[in-house]
Amino acid sequence: TMNFIPYDWVAIGYLAFTGVLILIFRKNVTRWHFYLLARVLCIIGIVSLTFTNEDTPLILQFLRDWYPLSTIALFYFEIEKLTQMVFQRYFDETVIYWEKRVFKGMPCLELSDRFPSMILSEILHLCYFSYYVMAVFLVAWLYFSGRIGPFQETVFAETLAFNLSLLCYPFLPTTGPRYLFEKIQGKLSKGFFFRLAHLAVSRGSSKGTAFPSSHVSLSVTVLLCALRYDSTAFLMLLPMCVGLTLGTVYGRFHYVIDAIAGAILAGIVFGITTMLF
Repeated sequence: TMNFIPYDWVAIGYLAFTGVLILIFRKNVTRWHFYLLARVLCIIGIVSLTFTNEDTPLILQFLRDWYPLSTIALFYFEIEKLTQMVFQRYFDETVIYWEKRVFKGMPCLELSDRFPSMILSEILHLCYFSYYVMAVFLVAWLYFSGRIGPFQETVFAETLAFNLSLLCYPFLPTTGPRYLFEKIQGKLSKGFFFRLAHLAVSRGSSKGTAFPSSHVSLSVTVLLCALRYDSTAFLMLLPMCVGLTLGTVYGRFHYVIDAIAGAILAGIVFGITTMLF
């Protein structure tokens, strides 16, 4: 028998909704039928995983539990090809206008100039890079300590926050300061974690995905779930999450507005999660 877990609907819902968008705006998506076919196959794959039970081979049971986390990477790399399907332009000037009105300036350019500390820069870039650890850390912690309910709820919250971030990008594609302004120069750019973070972003960043910051929405969601399920994990994640949020702006990866929008989205998703479970 089929046994759906709430996070299955998060993945299926995202695939179905973006599928409809691709169909509507297909003239702006090269090889659009390929994206639709991939969606049909993914949904069939997810539905077939709902048939797993105690007798299913362990590898399939593990896949059943963990496949949603792989969608974070897969959907993120794919969205770059879809950010221009609704509008064939970027809206950075709009976001910069909000930024200047609210903050009377451009914190993403000013922070590293006002606080050019090598130690601060390295800590913030390390926190920014730790995003990849945060995405997996809490769910692995819960899973391997046998708390399957909290594990499933955290995976639900994480993937919902991430997928909702992705759904904003076709409607407000924004490149972020990294594409419009020069990178931090001088001694800070020689730091190990500075170079690591910028290498990761130059290799694995999707253009048009700045607003809201999916880094912030995902990591704040993880932090709130940790607060709910495991105070030790929360205390470990708190400095990483604060550093990551500051690091997105300090390292010129995001505007402050992007980070704030990401945090608000995380709060909404956490609210939905606590109402459902």
